[in-house]
Formats: sequence, C-alpha cells, structure tokens
Amino acid sequence: MIKIKAQIEQMFAAFKEINPNARKILLFEPLFAIPYSMFIIYSSIYMTRMGVKDYQIGLLSTILNLMMLVTSPFAGLLVNRFGRKKVLLIGDFISWCLYSYIFFVAKNFEWFLIATLFNGLMRIPELAWRLLLMEDATENERVAIYSVTVFVWNVGSLFAPLMGLLVAKFGLIVATKSVVLIFGILVNVLIVVRHLVTEESSVGQKLVEENNNSDNHKFSEWLDSAKYMLKNKDLLLIVLVVIFGNIALIFRDTYKNIYLSEGLKYPDDIISVFPTLWSVVTVVFIVFFMPKLKDKNHDKMLFWGMLLVTISNTLILIAKPGIFGFLLMIVSTILASIGATIYYSFADAILANSVDDQRRAHVFSISMFLMSLFSMPIGAIAGQCYSFSKLLPFGLAAFFTLLCTILMYKKVRRTEGFSLKES
Repeated sequence: MIKIKAQIEQMFAAFKEINPNARKILLFEPLFAIPYSMFIIYSSIYMTRMGVKDYQIGLLSTILNLMMLVTSPFAGLLVNRFGRKKVLLIGDFISWCLYSYIFFVAKNFEWFLIATLFNGLMRIPELAWRLLLMEDATENERVAIYSVTVFVWNVGSLFAPLMGLLVAKFGLIVATKSVVLIFGILVNVLIVVRHLVTEESSVGQKLVEENNNSDNHKFSEWLDSAKYMLKNKDLLLIVLVVIFGNIALIFRDTYKNIYLSEGLKYPDDIISVFPTLWSVVTVVFIVFFMPKLKDKNHDKMLFWGMLLVTISNTLILIAKPGIFGFLLMIVSTILASIGATIYYSFADAILANSVDDQRRAHVFSISMFLMSLFSMPIGAIAGQCYSFSKLLPFGLAAFFTLLCTILMYKKVRRTEGFSLKES
C-alpha cells in the first residue's frame, strides 16, 4: 500500500512539473475523453442498427481519411499563420461539436456522411492541440507529457462500463444518442474554458509574428519541410512507423466491436468489458512502470511496444466463441494496452524530438497528410475484407504492426546495436 501511494504521488509530481499549457490542457481533457470513450464503443454498431450497411461503415472510414488527407497540408499553414489557440478553438467546434450534434439527429447513411465530413476536419485542430501540448517542453518532458496524456485518456475509458449499463437499461440506440449529445455539449464547454486558461506557445507566437510580416505561410515552407524529412532517414523511419501503426489501427478497430458481437457472439453489454480492462491495465502500467521506462532508449521501448501489439493482434486470429476464446481476448487486450501505451508515449516524443521548432508544425502536418493518404482506402478495404472473411482485417493489422516492429529493430540495430539487457 505504501508503494502504491508513493507511485501515485510520483505520478502527480510529474504532472505538476510539466509545462503550464500541457498541464491545463490535460486537466480539462476528461471532459472530452470520458463521453467519447463511452460513445465510440458502440458507434459502429449503432450505425448498423440505424440501417447503415457493413460495407458503408468502411466507406465512411475511407471518406473520413479522405477529408483528413485534403485538410492535413493546410494544418501547418493555419497554425503558423493564426496561432495554435485560435485554430484549436474554431477547429474543435467544427470537427467535434458539429459532428456530434449531426450524429445525434442522424437517421440514415446520408446524415452520417455529413457528420463524417465535419469530423474529417479534425487534423487541423489536432495539430494545434499537439503543438500546444508539447512546445515549450524539454525532450525528456515530452515522454512524460505523452504518458500523462495516455493516462488521462484511459482514466476516461474507465467509464466504459457505465455505457454497458446504459445499453443494458435503455437499449443501444437510446443510450448512444444520449451520450453523443452529452459529448457535444461537454466539448463546447471544454473548448471555451481551455481557450481562456491556456497561453499561445512561445514558438507559436514567434511564427505568427513572422507570418504576419512575410509570405512564409505559403506552401514553399511546407515543401521545404517535406524535402528535409525525405533526407533525414531516422525521421522518415519514425514517420513510417506512425503511418503503418495507424493503418493497423484502422484494420483492427473499424470492425473489432462488430466482430465481438457477430463473430464471437458476445452480448452488447459485455463488449464494454474490453475497453475497461484496456484502461485499467494502461493506468496501472503508466503509474508503476512508465516512470522507469521514460529514461530508457526511446527507440528500443518503441520496438517492444510494437512487438506486444503484434502478438495481441495475432491472438485475435485464433480466438473462438466460448470461454477459451474469451480468455484469449482478455490476454490480447492486456498485451495491446501495454504495447499501445508504450507506442503512444514514445512515438510522438521521438517524432517531436527529431525536428527543430521552425519545421515541427509542417513536419507534423506532413506526417498527418501521409497518414491520411495511406489510410484513406483502408476503411473500404477493411469493409471488403470483413465481408470476405471476418478475420482478414485482424490478420492485416498483425502484418502492419509486425512491419513496424521490424523497422524499429533495424533502426536500433543500425544506430547502436540491439541488446536485451540494455532494454
């Protein structure tokens, strides 16, 4: 008990030491994380209950990625031109508040399509959010910031069982509609309060002043950053890992809950057990283990994270309906939660630390553009794959996480050699 108390105190101490903007942003993030974590569990199942076909779920995912693809190149330009705070305020209202309100009243595929188009603008405020979060922080601080970010999000996900209870009591449709409306209202509150209490980052202030007095906001700067990224092998490799990791995420998560319902025959209210377990394991891992890992070699930690996710995706392939399959899914969830925690804590930190202040917004923008470019057809492909074989999307997810694992292994081996003892 004393050790647990000491670890929790250490976690809160780390939270207090991160830069003020990150601390304030993360303090209010549960207003987004809690209702979103509840709503997203059943969103795809909800759409099918509203008449959306299985293949149309994949089509909506593709359209979402197309919108993110089109808007990503403008994200870096906008945040440097108008500042991180202003872009975050307006962008979050359009891409999340309007999205949730339209989703609430949606009755068919066309309504969900309109909601998806608004949601597809999320890359612009996402970049502003990421920059406000980690600019003005040291390199070591960034791992701590992203770890606390993962912690906050997973604390929010601990409310997933509440969604299961709501579904059991009121039915999936009523429960989902209610939670998505609450989500929209809370995000409205969040974006206003966050805008009032945060400050523009020093890098953001400098770039806004420069862009107001010059033509640097044009695409030439974006293209220069793209050339810089192509010449920097280590930076390019991390971007590839982020891209392939995102592709794997789409293959796995687009149909995972539908598969749990249709393939493994789990009742609707049982499905929320898995995100809850995920969050509990993540919170425990961050409190007790992440403080010991943040000072380790970042590349090696990312390798181990991707390896755990690969094993987790593989276990989904061999799970069958019944008790043994349920236990395999429990193990898969535990491994995935640990691996994903490591991945999200270290991947963004490595990417941020690989770029200077002047280029960071554009490099992040380019990475998001490439993510959307390569991910754009994946939703539709996943839909066709799921129609052909319910296990195929998860096999492809395992393939892409394995590819990330191999890339990180080669990077570590090339730069300084690989040793289990040093990891």
